Amino acid sequence: MFSPQDLIGQKVWLEIERDDPYGPIAPIRVQAEITQPTSPPWYFGRFLNPPTFLWEPGKWLTYQEAERVFLMQPVLEEEEEDFADEDDDLYPDELNPPRW
Repeated sequence: MFSPQDLIGQKVWLEIERDDPYGPIAPIRVQAEITQPTSPPWYFGRFLNPPTFLWEPGKWLTYQEAERVFLMQPVLEEEEEDFADEDDDLYPDELNPPRW
């Protein structure tokens, strides 16, 4: 069980059902940030870079829904690797050759 402070500010993937007059379409996944503009138990998943056909700014979530998407569908951010340190090992300093 998470406190509201643990959930607020987390980035998650939300599945949004689309209304199509021609039949059911698979839901789309939209990246969202969990906020809490009202008192508990309501949370709001504010869409980040939504597709143009989505008119809503986000989706209302209950505490259980917010907790579930936080556990099951978090946004995994990749860390940027710093390759500068590895270059030093591959190309030794030309001014200080190894002593044998």
